[in-house]
Amino acid sequence: MRQASPFSERTERMVLAVIGMDLLLQTAETVDMLADVASPFFWAGVGIWLLYTIEWCVRIRRAENWKKYAFSFMGIVDFLAILPLWAFTGFDLRVLRAFRIFRLFVTTAKFASRTNAVIKLARAFRFAMDEAGALFAGTCIIVITAGFGMYHLEHGVQPDVFGSVYDGLWWAVVTLTTVGYGDIQPVTVGGRLLATVAMFAGIGVIGSACGIMADALREAGAGEGAARSTP
Repeated sequence: MRQASPFSERTERMVLAVIGMDLLLQTAETVDMLADVASPFFWAGVGIWLLYTIEWCVRIRRAENWKKYAFSFMGIVDFLAILPLWAFTGFDLRVLRAFRIFRLFVTTAKFASRTNAVIKLARAFRFAMDEAGALFAGTCIIVITAGFGMYHLEHGVQPDVFGSVYDGLWWAVVTLTTVGYGDIQPVTVGGRLLATVAMFAGIGVIGSACGIMADALREAGAGEGAARSTP
């Protein structure tokens, strides 16, 4: 269950705006035309980290159970968001740049943890866990069967293309997900028949996944509505 925020709705929106600004800065600083203004980007990042630090301290101070918040997903993400600033002294830009990917991941997670749509999606994933697990297990069986089968059918004709079972498994994953890169394809009659079956299986897998998520989102929405109506 999501913990009540110690901030007002207006302040929460301001926090979201700061997170959005952080994401915007992280994308803008990769533009070559803006390479000459690296220093303003750096200090803007430091300012945002300071705001994150203040936010984390206030949430810890005003939380009903600070340990529950600190070790929750949102609390851990909030702490990770401020860790790069205080883990190093001297504000070495070269050191902080090593945390660029880490910072992007944490900022995205921080934004997602405060977005109602993402929270609802996470609740739907919990509802769909059993069905999704069964679908994943079935998909793994199909991928392994198709990958091994394609290797044995095509290796003799295309030893360079299907050099190992791993090539067959790669082909199976690409085919079942309906991506279809076309970098590996069968030429034998048996291989093409197996590919046809795998293509239809891929459509079934994707359709089943969409159906499971639709039902889970509907159930999550119904649960949220019941929780709101409860006095």
